[in-house]
Amino acid sequence: MLNGWFGLSGPPRWLRAAARGIFPWLLLLVFLRPFLTPEWPPYEWTGSLSRWFAGVAGDVGLFLPFLLFSAGTALARVVGFSRRLVGIAVVFGIFSASLAYGCSAVLTPMLVHRSLAEQLPDIEEVQPFGPGTPTGLVRNLIFVEQNPPTEFSLGSNLRRHRPPEVLHWELNRPIALAVFGIINLFLGMLAAEATVGLNRPVQWNARLAIGVLGAIAFFALQEMGSPIQSVLRGDPMGSGVLAAWGPLALPLAEVLVLGSLVWRRRL
Repeated sequence: MLNGWFGLSGPPRWLRAAARGIFPWLLLLVFLRPFLTPEWPPYEWTGSLSRWFAGVAGDVGLFLPFLLFSAGTALARVVGFSRRLVGIAVVFGIFSASLAYGCSAVLTPMLVHRSLAEQLPDIEEVQPFGPGTPTGLVRNLIFVEQNPPTEFSLGSNLRRHRPPEVLHWELNRPIALAVFGIINLFLGMLAAEATVGLNRPVQWNARLAIGVLGAIAFFALQEMGSPIQSVLRGDPMGSGVLAAWGPLALPLAEVLVLGSLVWRRRL
């Protein structure tokens, strides 16, 4: 079985196609993103190598789930719409989502903590709960709930005053983004199958609209619902868990619509 997936001749054709659909765009976005920030030089370029690696890991964790749409279209083109495609997509999607989550939720905060420790002798005061990994965020959340401050703050050096809903959002958002990546992979497969009968320019534009506009809408919904924005505006905070997971209703709805179209066509 493994020989069918990773034979002696090298990676299988479907894996090469998925990689070509992701990595050129990923490298381009990771390279361009620092140049598009309002400050110059970019923050991650002004510190140690750990800070630079933290920026790269954060960008990979952010962009990879959105680029899985193109991997889905590539897989559908190479494998064909079949049960085998679904099995491949499940494995590839879980692996890619795990990679994105690991980069954004674990590797990036660890590298940020290391970068700060290289510059600040009182790192325990700045990050008293350790790196902002899930473990550190849970420690922070337990402390804030047991010792509620008189006033909440988003200051990076005031972790003991962090709003609980912001911490809930920071805990759940990377997981929701990783799950979005898996959904986005299947959305790309369905979009490829739903537009297979169209001529090339129309097909390209339709897939681009589904992938790009859907991704922008999902990201915008997550950002608008963020409790951080509520704190900055002085509004009452909503649920951080709902703000992280609620926007997934949009890509799920897209999957249901495209899935029904493909199902009717194949009957």
